[in-house]
Amino acid sequence: MIRHIAFGCAVLSLLVLAGATIAGGLASPGYDHLTRYISELGATGAPTSRSVSLAFMVSGGLLALFWLLCAGLFPRSLLSIPGFGLSALNGVGLLLGGVFRCDFECSVVDPSLDAILHEVFGGVGYMCGIVGVFLVGAAARNWPQGRGLFRLSLICGIPAALAIWLIHPAFEWLGAAQRVVEIALAVWALAVAMRLRAPVRLQTGATA
Repeated sequence: MIRHIAFGCAVLSLLVLAGATIAGGLASPGYDHLTRYISELGATGAPTSRSVSLAFMVSGGLLALFWLLCAGLFPRSLLSIPGFGLSALNGVGLLLGGVFRCDFECSVVDPSLDAILHEVFGGVGYMCGIVGVFLVGAAARNWPQGRGLFRLSLICGIPAALAIWLIHPAFEWLGAAQRVVEIALAVWALAVAMRLRAPVRLQTGATA
């Protein structure tokens, strides 16, 4: 039952965030997914501010719960426990990014306290999530149902680790860079979630 709950949390989290991003973009005239932050859709004064911010909170909460449940469902090790914990912090960062909204169009000119907190929680969340990918991927090499996850962790983690440094106002295609990070983390979360549906019985005992 817990495996089904965890799987549902992961899938629903990704669907909520993707749906809010797509619908918010359609409802915001002139919005360009390649050159604008996702957070602009939930920014103070944006037409979709409340709905998208709520979606951030729901999606982030579900994502954090998913990774925390994974910590008890997959084999425990010195790599997996901190890996799942850091991954959960990515969800917490998204949730808090919905609580503390950035200023209109995510302007960095004289930012409000909420905007500063939004940037801090979002940035730290991304960093934690990316490190979590590598840690969980390395731990998965010893899982009965972890075949292929280590390689996928590199495929998802490396582009995300490179793209995160481009999510900056000075880079024209910052929106594209942010979507690289988001898609990489989403693919990784879905891949781990799919392992919960594998017929192999999960072992929760401690491993080295």
